[in-house]
Amino acid sequence: MDKVNQLPEFRVSLERVKEGEEAYPKGEDIPHYEYHGQRTKLGGSPDWIQGNEEEWPGCPHCKNKMRFTAQIDSVEHDWDSNPHRVDSLSEDQKWMFGDVGMIFVFFCFECLETISVFECG
Repeated sequence: MDKVNQLPEFRVSLERVKEGEEAYPKGEDIPHYEYHGQRTKLGGSPDWIQGNEEEWPGCPHCKNKMRFTAQIDSVEHDWDSNPHRVDSLSEDQKWMFGDVGMIFVFFCFECLETISVFECG
């Protein structure tokens, strides 16, 4: 791939979430947009933007429900609380999927197949 079309690289640090905790704060007292750009995670359950549980894919081979593996957030969302924010009016913002969207990754451990689903706000 040529460097012009390559996305800026981020280092990902992994930390196992303790039982009962979540990868990032959620709740009625936290505005839904407060953690946009910081919702990337591995495992757990998808944090659907549109609430589309019916988008959960089945494996194209065995037809079993696939396992949720990861979600990748719009890392550079231009919000004050986001440490990776990039001015949304600049051409420097590269990690924005639609309107602060997210890519959800699913995997079939039997067939070794992967599917991604995209949603935006």
